[in-house]
Amino acid sequence: MTEVSRICPQCGNHFALEARHCSHCGYDMEAALPAPQSMLPALVGKAAAPLLVGAASLAASVGWRLLQTLLSRPAKPSAPPIQVRADAPVRPQSRMRIRITTSWVVGDASGNWRKGHSEQTIEIE
Repeated sequence: MTEVSRICPQCGNHFALEARHCSHCGYDMEAALPAPQSMLPALVGKAAAPLLVGAASLAASVGWRLLQTLLSRPAKPSAPPIQVRADAPVRPQSRMRIRITTSWVVGDASGNWRKGHSEQTIEIE
């Protein structure tokens, strides 16, 4: 039966397959191996792109609706300040509500999928 061994790339001598260092010159075989790359940056990059696109779309939609609302209101002429009497009824100020609905789905390389949904309401006086 033949014995399997490694060949040192530095000195060319054979040494045991289980050994980390060459028995003749001391060359470190594991230091010469390339470092394993992590899958995390690839997964973060794949997951971040749809989230950024969704966030940009949401911001553009909210900004557009807010701009339309502000532009559709008639300009108020400047008037002298209103004096309120103590017995006069107080009118409630008009409020604007913006409702934001967000849905997301994230998948990874192993086929695991997660999804979520959230809803926020913003009131502007």
